[in-house]
Amino acid sequence: MSNVIVIGDGLLAQEVATLAEQTGHSVTTFLYGGMDRSTQIGQVPEFLREMANRVEIIVEASIAHRQEKQAVLAHLNDRFVGSDEPILSAVLNASATEVGSWSRHPVNVVGWAAIPPLVDSGVFELMPGKHSSANSIALARDFLASLGKDPVLVEDTVGGVFPRIIANLVNEAAFTLTEQVAEAEDIDTAMKLGTNYPYGPLAWGDRIGLDQVVGILTALGEAYGQDRYRVAPRLAQLAQAGHWGKASGQGFYTYPTE
Repeated sequence: MSNVIVIGDGLLAQEVATLAEQTGHSVTTFLYGGMDRSTQIGQVPEFLREMANRVEIIVEASIAHRQEKQAVLAHLNDRFVGSDEPILSAVLNASATEVGSWSRHPVNVVGWAAIPPLVDSGVFELMPGKHSSANSIALARDFLASLGKDPVLVEDTVGGVFPRIIANLVNEAAFTLTEQVAEAEDIDTAMKLGTNYPYGPLAWGDRIGLDQVVGILTALGEAYGQDRYRVAPRLAQLAQAGHWGKASGQGFYTYPTE
């Protein structure tokens, strides 16, 4: 098993870290979020220095803001100059090729994608960039397979397959709510009973994190320039207010806070 760093800003990073620990990896996690994100990201260099030479695999899952993803990659560049550790970058808001262009070692960068909750999913999407080396791809595939999921090879794109579709479902449900077609509970009930999804799209968005959903949609809009990725006003407003869903206690629904 491997010594793994997980750096990210939401439930996806948290669940990957938990899954890696449960499957025998030695995991050190740096999670950031909330309203003080820039200060927290500024602490990444110290976190990386404390890791010394104990790293074999780096998992990056910064989703809500692309500029934060770039900042994390810059810190990884400073720490891992000339190293061979593969960087598994969650491509929900940037392609693996683009992330590789931010890295001094694009051959080390391999994309992956998934959507929480991981307990309900049997796959990870594996997306090599244009410069990903065969060795990095093999190490990424082996690591994802070691988590008990099937790595499915997908073309290198922003958002992958499953996350892209789920983000759009959440967004369309938010438009439906904004247009007062139905109440939130009725929208979710209709979708659960009509499609046999494990969650209604609004409740699913709350589980993923609404800031994460907005991050995916914003990146898709920038990549493809199509109006279908325009963030629903209700969804954008909730994310801007810090009402990110279950983790914050408030999203489309209200949740008990710990």
